[in-house]
Amino acid sequence: MKAKQIAIVALSGVVVAGLTGCGEREDGKPGFLDRVKKDFLGMEVAQRQQGMPPLQVSVMKLQQQTVPVYATWFGQLRGTEQADIKPEVSGRIVEKVYIDGSPCDKGEVLFRIDDVTYQASLAMAQANLEAAKAAVKQAEVADIQTQQDLTRFTELVKSGSVSDKTFRDAEHAKRRSEAMLAAAKAQVKQAEAAVDNAQINLDRCTIRAPFNGYASAATVSVGDHVSPGALTLTRMSAIDPIRVDFMVTGKNVLDIVTQTGFRSGQDMDSPFTEFEVILEDGSLYGEKGIVKTMDSEVNTSTGTVNFIGEIPNPELRLRSGSSVQVRAKVSEVKDAFLVPKAAILSTMNHRFIYVVGTDNQPHGIDVILGREIVLDMPSGDGTAKIPMQVVTARPIDGEDGQPMDLPAILKKIGYDNPLDAPIIVEGGQMAQIYANANQSMKAAGAKGGFAEIAKNPAAYNYHKPMSTTPSVTAKSE
Repeated sequence: MKAKQIAIVALSGVVVAGLTGCGEREDGKPGFLDRVKKDFLGMEVAQRQQGMPPLQVSVMKLQQQTVPVYATWFGQLRGTEQADIKPEVSGRIVEKVYIDGSPCDKGEVLFRIDDVTYQASLAMAQANLEAAKAAVKQAEVADIQTQQDLTRFTELVKSGSVSDKTFRDAEHAKRRSEAMLAAAKAQVKQAEAAVDNAQINLDRCTIRAPFNGYASAATVSVGDHVSPGALTLTRMSAIDPIRVDFMVTGKNVLDIVTQTGFRSGQDMDSPFTEFEVILEDGSLYGEKGIVKTMDSEVNTSTGTVNFIGEIPNPELRLRSGSSVQVRAKVSEVKDAFLVPKAAILSTMNHRFIYVVGTDNQPHGIDVILGREIVLDMPSGDGTAKIPMQVVTARPIDGEDGQPMDLPAILKKIGYDNPLDAPIIVEGGQMAQIYANANQSMKAAGAKGGFAEIAKNPAAYNYHKPMSTTPSVTAKSE
């Protein structure tokens, strides 16, 4: 760089630093800044620019589109049907039928318990039932006999052939036979119940899947003795579709309800009906879930509202017990302005983007950052997924005293259509230095700027970030 160029750069830094007190001295003689203006800034702008080459930058046109607004919460996966399989009878495991982790249809056998004693109990109950039925037949015969005696004595007592006592004895015998028949029939019912109970216990020796799902690894092996209680033999889960439980803060729900205009009773169970799942490795799951239920009140202990959803799981990638992130679209920003995230520069607590003006000078715009999204944008011979940032201009007062938004600021720079504005993506830091130098020189009285941006700025091509340190575990493609 020529000595004169170095001096100009250095002086621009001095001006930016805002040195004061270097103007006219108390004795009326010119101060340091006045001498600078006379010696350097008094030169023709064209002469200075001739010494500085145009700044080469890469640009991308300002983008505008409707941007969805997402909210993310932590979630837990579990089966839509989920059960601990426990023994209901005591005995020794004689067979484990299923394969650990395998799919099982409803009614499919999982375990078998030794049923010899239960078969014997069933046989005894059935024998008792037969005996009770035989007792009923005997009681029926006795009841018929007493009925016949009573009928005969009723006619004879009228003719005086039998005494009243004989007749009353026949009546008493009839009542006793009826009672005995009723008792015998009750014994049959009791015996039938005993048979049913014995059959139930025998059936419980064969442990079956209660629904279609997947059975986890068994906690027992053949030969183990089990009994009803806390012991869990295995766990069954129905995971296609799989259930997603997640909690949303009460305030978050209120914000979503306000933004979406949700009203209960309008064929909606929640302010949003669809959601996405982000897996533990950060990848987005390919299927979308549906919200099934939302609690009607906020949990006073956690301050959250419980949501339950379901998501298809045809490839069984999702498993019960896994932690995921749940993401749902809760609103949208219409006609948002977007710039590549790489175009944003930070200075203190402010963020700036730089635009190549129609005067071929860099112009900085103080912006407020919004949502981040990824868009498919042109890159070289194809397209690339480029991180983009929603931006709005930090309000500044225009000449009429009214706040200027981003389109108004761009119009002042020379772009009636804001989408024609070329945003500097690569070379922004040097553009910032040039812009500060221009501003300082103009503030000092110069008619022109420090240097121009290249007449035909290069198009910005996105490249994926590369690590400066090679990864030991990275795979070569």
